[in-house]
Formats: sequence, C-alpha cells, structure tokens
Amino acid sequence: MGDSAAGQRAVRHRLTRRRVLAAGVSLVAAAGGATAWAAWADAADDRREEQAAEVEQTLSRRATAVLARDAASLAATVVPVASGGSAAADLRQRQYALVANLAQVPLGDWRYRVTAFDAFPLPAVLGTGERVAVEVELGYRLAGFDAQLETATQYLIFERQPDGRWLLASDGTEGGDHPGNTVLIWDLGPVRAVRGRYSLVLGLRDPATLAAIGAEADRAVPDVSAVWGSGWGQRTVVLAPLASDQFGALLDADPAAFADIAAVTTGELGASELGRTERITLNPIAWDSLSALGQRVVTTHETTHVATRAQTDAWTPRWLSEGVADWTGYLGTGRTPQQIAVELGAALASGGSSGSGGSGASGGSGSSGAAARLLAALPADADFSGTAPALQEAYQKAWFACRSVVLHHGQAKLVALYAAVAATGGRGGQDAAVDRALRATLGVGTAAFTAQWRADVESALRR
Repeated sequence: MGDSAAGQRAVRHRLTRRRVLAAGVSLVAAAGGATAWAAWADAADDRREEQAAEVEQTLSRRATAVLARDAASLAATVVPVASGGSAAADLRQRQYALVANLAQVPLGDWRYRVTAFDAFPLPAVLGTGERVAVEVELGYRLAGFDAQLETATQYLIFERQPDGRWLLASDGTEGGDHPGNTVLIWDLGPVRAVRGRYSLVLGLRDPATLAAIGAEADRAVPDVSAVWGSGWGQRTVVLAPLASDQFGALLDADPAAFADIAAVTTGELGASELGRTERITLNPIAWDSLSALGQRVVTTHETTHVATRAQTDAWTPRWLSEGVADWTGYLGTGRTPQQIAVELGAALASGGSSGSGGSGASGGSGSSGAAARLLAALPADADFSGTAPALQEAYQKAWFACRSVVLHHGQAKLVALYAAVAATGGRGGQDAAVDRALRATLGVGTAAFTAQWRADVESALRR
C-alpha cells in the first residue's frame, strides 16, 4: 500500500547524474565546461551508489543478526561508544533489548530495503562526521502465519567510520524531522507468544491472559469459516499490548479516540488473505471491561473482518462490514435482539434522547417519533466514529440490517450481498453500488430494504 509513496520519496532524494545536470545547467560555464561538470556529476553519482551499497551491507548484517538472535553481532553494527558517547551506549543497549524482546517471536524472515537517501535533515547533535539519513523499509514474516512480508518504516542515520564501514548512529528514537518509526509490538518490551491451531498471540501481558486470548482466537476461526467459507487464510495474529498508550502507539493514533473499542483489525482493503494475515490489536482497558461472552463476541467479530478483508473495499458501507462482523459474532450465543441492542432499545423507548442516527422527520411523538428519527436511514459511515451510546446504537442498527437479510432471505444471501457490493467496483458511488447489489441479491432496492429493516427493528424491540 505504501510502495508508491516510498518510491516517489526515493526518486526525490536520489542524487543522479541526470538530476544534477538538469538542475545545474547554469553552473556549467562556471565549472569550466560541460565535460568538467559531467565528470563531477559522474563522480558524485558513483559515490552515492558506493555509499548506498555500504549502508545496505550494514543493513544486511543487521538482518542476519536478528534472524540468528545474535545480539552481539547486531550491536557490532552500531557506532562505537568511544566515538558516540552516551547516545551510542544507549543505542547499543537497544540492540540487545530488541533481540531479547524477539526471543519468543517465530520469525520466518527479516530484511531491510532502503527506500530513500537524504530522507530527512541530519540533526547536528549527533556529530559532524560523514553521515547519511535514510528511510528504510523493514520487511518481516511470522513463520506459519505470513506468506508475504509485513512491512514497517524506519528512519535511520548511518555514519562512516575511519575504516570505511558505515555503522548505525541513530535508530530514529531520538526524534528528528521525520514522521517517526512504525511501532511494532517488540519495540514495546519482551513479547510472549502463544501459538494455537489457528492463531498466534503476541503480547506483553501475563501468560494466563494471553492463553485465554489465544483460546478465544482459536475458537473463532472455525466459527467464522462456518459462515464465510474456507477461502481465506483461516489464521489470525492477535496483538495484546499492556497499556492504552502502547495500543495507541501500535495504531499510530490517539488511544482516547478508541476508548469504546475493544479491538481493531488492521489491513489493506481488498487485500487477499491467502498471503497476508491481518493483525487484530486489543485495547487492554476496553477488553478487560468485557464479560467472557463479550470477549468471545469481539474476537469473532474481528476474525470476521480478517476473513472478509479481500471483499471489503472503500465503497463497502460500514453498516454492512460492521454488521456482518457483529452478526457472525453473536451467532450461537443465544442472545435475543433485546439483549444485543440494549442502547438502541433504550433510545427508542425514551424518544431517541441520545441524539444518534438519521436525519429524517420526527413523524409524530413517543416511540413512533423516536423510531422515525433513529431509523430514518441505515447508519452512515460517520456514525461508527462516534462515542457511546450513539456508537453502540450504530453497531446495533448494523446488526439488525444483517438480521433482516438473514430473516427474510437466508444467511447465504448475506454472504452473497457482501460479495456483490465488492463486485460493483463502487461505480456511481457507495449508495448506487449498494442499491445495485441489493437488487441483484435480494430483489429489492435500498428504499424497500430500509423500510423492511425499520419494521424488523420496531417489531423486535417493542416485544
């Protein structure tokens, strides 16, 4: 997903003879002629290529050391403490910590690729020797779970030593004028790994908690496959940070924005699951507040997102993507609509005082007026970015929409509808795509489906 942007950055920062000549036409005469300038440009180009090769050799040594769990060899790729001072000592210590943190992680591959040179301004505090700032793509693979490399971005500084070697002088943790390294769970502390039949849990929590998470993850995979088939990887990787700030760091987001969300599945929309296993990241405070049933529902919900990722696109409405995840999550739990949609039922009973959902006319008073306000339309994508209780109401409306499909057309049609929305290619926009998919699979358009959904909600929650 980031390859195109990284490629553009690499082109922008690469010093080539063509770029130098194009930018320095006005300097040719001052340099004594085109021949002298071309020779200088060629020499500069050759030096950059040599520099790149030397940095990549150091990165290759680092990758070999990580895979071998050889902390001493990894530390040997760092500038000497004698020349780098306390900063170099701290950097060297972080190499030992990285290897220790990875001890239980089943790595199948670990490699680096330079994506840009001169990627950010060099901070003066790190010294005045010959240095280069590079943007690097770390590619790693979890053995037994990733058939393709997962990638992360790092911003590193290398410094040339008197013997000609280029060693790591900064791993990007000192700040600097760059976006910041992608945070991976082993950057946060020693990782414990719990491997099951279908799942891998990587976490910083106590062994008993991680084992319980792994048991739920293993149970969820066959339950999801029973609905969505076996045409996905049928495996999950769950990340279990210890604290909210760690959760936010892994998502590169403000954890406060996810206060009411127990877990998040990350991955590329439309990506095939045959080669990539998406990551399910648990929000520790929200997760711990759930009952055992709640944790089971959430785990199955997120596993459904993994299973449907290949058919989830930018035009897939969130009422459908979140609705099918909740529908699958609640299957077999024995929970009634009233038990599942507590907040929505309360809002209907109180006249919609939570202020969530829809912009239709009030249409009367009391419960009928609340229904008109709350159920004027299927929830919009933006409704899933709110806070409690409106956020819960959006999810509950989405669950009811999928229930209506199953209730009147069968579960197979719900699966078919999801695929049909993806197959539209988003032509004409989301609303048009959904309307076409509804007509193709259920024989009704959005208006008729919404009316049926509204009637089903009112019927179920007024019993």
